[in-house]
Amino acid sequence: MEDLKNYKKVWQDQEYTDNQLDSDTITKMIHRRSSSIVKWIFYISVLEFAVLTLINIFAKTDWDELKDMGLYHFIIGISIITYIVPLLFIYLFYKNYKSISVTNNTKELIQSILKTRNTVKYYIYTILSIYAFAILYGFSVAIQAPEYLDIIANYGDNGQLIVWGIVVLFTFLFLGIILLVYLLLYGILLKRLQANYKELLSN
Repeated sequence: MEDLKNYKKVWQDQEYTDNQLDSDTITKMIHRRSSSIVKWIFYISVLEFAVLTLINIFAKTDWDELKDMGLYHFIIGISIITYIVPLLFIYLFYKNYKSISVTNNTKELIQSILKTRNTVKYYIYTILSIYAFAILYGFSVAIQAPEYLDIIANYGDNGQLIVWGIVVLFTFLFLGIILLVYLLLYGILLKRLQANYKELLSN
């Protein structure tokens, strides 16, 4: 009878050890997957910044016309912002990657995943907000130029309302396209991070 009790205790201890090993193995796998995903988020943000920089370098800008329209200083300012903000988030993405790479336990891994997901969301919201502000403010200034006032006059008494409606519609379409691109670039990776997060909680 005593032998049976000892055997049962050994079997229970072995079962607990196997379960613990399985849990640790799963956590390590999730850690590797999550670290790889965050690394790709960092790489994509760097690539995105490089592409936009090349576009700005090769794009032709009529600075004299911008001065005449009163947009010269605004364009300079918004250009600086569109460089500083992505660089700031690239730095944050890099910090997230380094943080998740050295994470030692499940709690820290969960926190790193949540932090990364929030950083990506803030990045997308910030970039979309900058684009929306740049378009709407830029148009509100440009619309005061004589050539644009003539165009508005062609639409009759409701010309300004019609033109503003067109601009707002264009802005929504433009932002929708940008959002779609971001969902394709970052959305898939965020979904994988979300899956890892749920798996950690259930593990």
